[in-house]
Amino acid sequence: MVNPPLSATLGFRQTLLAMLGLCFVLILVALDQTVIGTALPTVVAELHGFELYAWVGTAYLLTSIITVPIFGKLGDEHGRKPFVLAAIVLFTGASMLCGWAQTMLQLVLARGVQGIGGGMLVATTFACIPDLFPDPRSRLRWQVMFSTSFGLANAVGPSMGGYLTEHWGWRSVFFVNLPVGLASLVFVSRYLPHIRHAEHEPKPMDWQGALVIALFLGSMQLLVELWPQHKPAAWLLVLAGTMAVSLGALVWWERRCPNPVLPMSLLSDRHLVPLFALSLSMGFCLFAVMYYAPLMFQGGFGLSPKQAGLLITPFAVFITVGSIANGRIVTRLSSPNRMLYVGVVLFWLAALALTQLTAATPHWLVVQPCSNWLGMRWSVPSMKASGWWSRSWQPCR
Repeated sequence: MVNPPLSATLGFRQTLLAMLGLCFVLILVALDQTVIGTALPTVVAELHGFELYAWVGTAYLLTSIITVPIFGKLGDEHGRKPFVLAAIVLFTGASMLCGWAQTMLQLVLARGVQGIGGGMLVATTFACIPDLFPDPRSRLRWQVMFSTSFGLANAVGPSMGGYLTEHWGWRSVFFVNLPVGLASLVFVSRYLPHIRHAEHEPKPMDWQGALVIALFLGSMQLLVELWPQHKPAAWLLVLAGTMAVSLGALVWWERRCPNPVLPMSLLSDRHLVPLFALSLSMGFCLFAVMYYAPLMFQGGFGLSPKQAGLLITPFAVFITVGSIANGRIVTRLSSPNRMLYVGVVLFWLAALALTQLTAATPHWLVVQPCSNWLGMRWSVPSMKASGWWSRSWQPCR
């Protein structure tokens, strides 16, 4: 029997506590992504595995990308609560494994497992909101909690990562997920209702499509990683061939599958394709800066993890600020696409500014392009005029 939506019958207290549990889940994922960047240079120095530096982030992203569509569909078919609970346990357990890693390879493998849990969380947690609040107006009011939680995690993440790494060791960066994971597990298990909207029996999962997606993304990532390392041409040709064949097989299979994990109709929509391309380019640069800017600040400029975390903080904070501002402004514009143009221009101006940084650059100048990086719609002249960051950070000489 299909369970009806329960948002209308839930009391305010249970609704609030259920949302609080989902906010803890969001903090768990966002905090993990922001604290690790400032800790990575120290991790590499201790575990002696710079050749695997990129894979610490790549392993997580690769497995999470694959699992998002899978568990998104499973949540639609079976209800989301069981998958949210399983994902919290898996994500938190994998965080412990990351903290106990003795080699870079162990850390990369643990991050891959963590990415599976992260993909499950992203696919199910956000979808719980329309389940709880079918009415768009009510949903918008409650989503303020989500925005606040995400902003809080982004604000404290880089600085927390730097502080923990400098004073408690890099392993504490992963162990900090334990209390947040336990809190989210308690609240979600007790207060989040189990809602299933599907009126039909669960359809067979497109495991073949998921496997081909994994093969395509994995071979593409290996090709990108090995190309600059001057590996034998035969290896590169095999990877390129595998990538091309798997891409063709993916398109062929998903067009014929009755329940595809990646509907090809999305990629043929002329209105969505430019947005996909923009999202791809922005995501590439976003994670490149999040993972490699701390390495530049620490390894290239000689800053401590704590100082690097403070410099990265505006970058993370103003992603949230820009997103919230964009959501309020775009609905009032006759041509919403203008916000995309403004964001892209700010993005490339900030990227150009970051390429000019040196070890002698005053830190307030480092903070300025980071603040304007992605989604930022205004500057922060009042903070700059107050001299707050010039008093906090002295220029690196």
